[in-house]
Amino acid sequence: MKKLVILLAVLLTANVMMAQKMDRTNAYNYNRNGQYEKAVEAIEKCVNHEGFLGMKPKDQAQAWLYRGMIYLNIQQDLELSAKYPNALDLAYESLTNCIKADEGYTKDNAQDIYQRIGAIAVKYFQNGVENFNNEVYPQAGANFRKSYEISLSGTNPDTSALVNAALAFQRGGMYDEALANYEDLKNLGYNKVDLYKNMSACYLGKEDEAKSLEMIEAGLAKYPGDAGMIIEKVNLYLKQGNGEAAIADLRQLHDMDPNNASILFILGTIYGDDSHDIFDPDVAIEYYHEALNVDSTFYDADYNLAALYINLSNKKKAEANEITGFSKKELERYNNLMKDAEDYLRTGLPYAEEAYRAQPSEDLKHVLKTMYVQLKMMDEAKALDAE
Repeated sequence: MKKLVILLAVLLTANVMMAQKMDRTNAYNYNRNGQYEKAVEAIEKCVNHEGFLGMKPKDQAQAWLYRGMIYLNIQQDLELSAKYPNALDLAYESLTNCIKADEGYTKDNAQDIYQRIGAIAVKYFQNGVENFNNEVYPQAGANFRKSYEISLSGTNPDTSALVNAALAFQRGGMYDEALANYEDLKNLGYNKVDLYKNMSACYLGKEDEAKSLEMIEAGLAKYPGDAGMIIEKVNLYLKQGNGEAAIADLRQLHDMDPNNASILFILGTIYGDDSHDIFDPDVAIEYYHEALNVDSTFYDADYNLAALYINLSNKKKAEANEITGFSKKELERYNNLMKDAEDYLRTGLPYAEEAYRAQPSEDLKHVLKTMYVQLKMMDEAKALDAE
């Protein structure tokens, strides 16, 4: 009786194995015929059966390969991919299980397996590009990261996927995730200057200005004199309200690129900011003029010159209005201050006009009209109104 029980158990096990192999074969045939949903049903029945682990490793590996092939085909079908949104994940899971199941089978079928893994990595990358273009940055970062991780199964890690993952997370404000990816890039020996710029920007996003500056200094140590890194450093100093620290770097930039009007403009902006101790309108005006000598169409320089002269005019008026006496000396001082105010306004007028011609706007139109009225240029004010 005992032998009979053992024999029945063996027969039952054999029948189960045969059934699972039949499911696997059916899945293969359905997949080959484009009947992907039937293929899914058959392969899932095979790999999820309680007796699946009793199959030979080679047979398990083959089942996982078929499952990967099926889900890879599904994700390429527009209608079915919507029905099976995780098809790409399942395809990759299946192929990694195939590799784990049997080393010999993997070696014999390496081309089939690794070509499909490569196709999955490419698809994740493409999904990342689509997400990025649609500004779905967290998902873009996740897809690029997945593409990179899959590439690790090959001989060459895909640093481009890692770069894109970091940038996507950065764009999405996920600074910790972005920094983790940038650190991975550093560990891979990727030391391009943009790495340090982006890491600095991430730390700035986290409001860690000390670490942000540390990244800039690290970048400058590797790429001394890099104009982009110096600009990042200047921007950080300006954000901190530290114009004096920025000036030395800007002058270094100017020496490197004397015909860069933007550098001259920034220097003018720093010296033209009356909220700082280094405020010096004469120096600011000189830099703005230099910027316009380099680029006569530099709108911002014209605009800032006009604004600076208006500010100087208003300061003179404010000083004049503080005079309360009526002595001859006080009246003379009042008149001189008001004349200086008018002179500043008249000097700034051409810059305001040029800025308005270049980029007309209602705000600038109002400023220009106010200047005309204060200078008693009523015909010009009326002509401006008539536009």
